[in-house]
Amino acid sequence: MNQEGISMNHYTHFTIEEREEILKYSFLGFSICKIAKILHRNKSTISRELKRNASQGKYSPSMAQSEYSKRRTHCGRKKILNDPVRYE
Repeated sequence: MNQEGISMNHYTHFTIEEREEILKYSFLGFSICKIAKILHRNKSTISRELKRNASQGKYSPSMAQSEYSKRRTHCGRKKILNDPVRYE
C-alpha cells in the first residue's frame, strides 16, 4: 500500500498463453477493449502489445515471446569490470 492507504497495482508480463489468446481474439475480430476485458488487462496494455510486437502488420505470439526474451537479457545490473588497465 502507498501512503494514502490505497493498494498499488501489481504488474505482470504477458505469458505465451495470453499472447496466443490475444491472437485468437483479434483473429475473431474482437475489439482491443473486448480482448482487454476477457484477459483482465487494461486496453492500452493490449494495444501496446499488438503495436510493439507486430511485424508487417501481423502479430505472432511466438515471435513476441522471443523478442520479449531477447529484451530481458539486457535487464539487470551491469557487470563491474575488474581490469585495472581500463581504469588508468
